[in-house]
Amino acid sequence: MKASKIVLYATSACLISIWAASFAISYVTLVDVALAGGLTYPWVWLFPLLLDAFMCISSLDIIRRELNGEPTRNAWVLVIGVTAVSTCFNITRADPSVLSWSVHALAPVVCFLSFEVEMGVLRSSFRQHDNIPEACEAGEAETEASEAKTIPIVKASVTSVPIVKPKPDNQNITGIISEYYRNNPTSSYAEAGKALGISRQVVRANVIKMSTPKPTVGEV
Repeated sequence: MKASKIVLYATSACLISIWAASFAISYVTLVDVALAGGLTYPWVWLFPLLLDAFMCISSLDIIRRELNGEPTRNAWVLVIGVTAVSTCFNITRADPSVLSWSVHALAPVVCFLSFEVEMGVLRSSFRQHDNIPEACEAGEAETEASEAKTIPIVKASVTSVPIVKPKPDNQNITGIISEYYRNNPTSSYAEAGKALGISRQVVRANVIKMSTPKPTVGEV
């Protein structure tokens, strides 16, 4: 068990014990007030619950409002108002002295304070529990972001592939040159070589080989 949980449980146990003791003292005093006010058994036992128990319910309502994001001003007014009424009723049973007034006022005030401190402990525990999923999500997002930064982005390079024109076969080159000059009789050796993808010298040699007249127009 974590140390924080041990402290939480120990704090809650002490606060609940203090609240129970102050509630019991205030309860007995309020029963006397109810009897002095004319209430009879068994209804007289319910009178303290109208004050101290209502104060506890209002404190729980404050937590509910805070967790839901609702305003808590009205709930606080109820809690403080009921505590003040309970304190006044307790003082009515005291002797006319400052010490007696303080003793009788202590129980409802401590009951209120101990319960509010316990509600604060629970409120903090609830908020911490609600923040766990958000913290997990934030941690996952940071992990994904860090992984995205460490992954190198490789850009694909596109290289141009030169288009190589197929050269004519040596066995057919003479026929190809002859066919070219039949269609272009005025072409020079250089123009024929550029068009057929062969050198000027090859064109000239094959023209001489075919014993055809040498082109006279545009020869380079």
